[in-house]
Amino acid sequence: MKELPSHELPIRSKVFMAQEIGEIISCLHKGQRSTADLLIEDLKIRSIYLGEQIQQDVLIFAEQVQFQYDYDPWHKVTDQVEKAANRLIDDLGFHRPH
Repeated sequence: MKELPSHELPIRSKVFMAQEIGEIISCLHKGQRSTADLLIEDLKIRSIYLGEQIQQDVLIFAEQVQFQYDYDPWHKVTDQVEKAANRLIDDLGFHRPH
């Protein structure tokens, strides 16, 4: 059984969230909106137990992904989606190699 986010260690929530971001981007690319929507809801729930900046980043990322589903029939991962994902990942404490 999956542990409730309120009882998770923050680092565990952040690891799950980073993995979900990758899954959401994959879903966007494949046009799997219902799966992406479920993952986005999980991101939002987990973010409640983390800082305000992460909560804002989750909302921005979710908005960018959902915008792409609504307005781009090819569901491309745009620069805006990539920037929102990168910012969220950075604020979760996972920094990309330079």
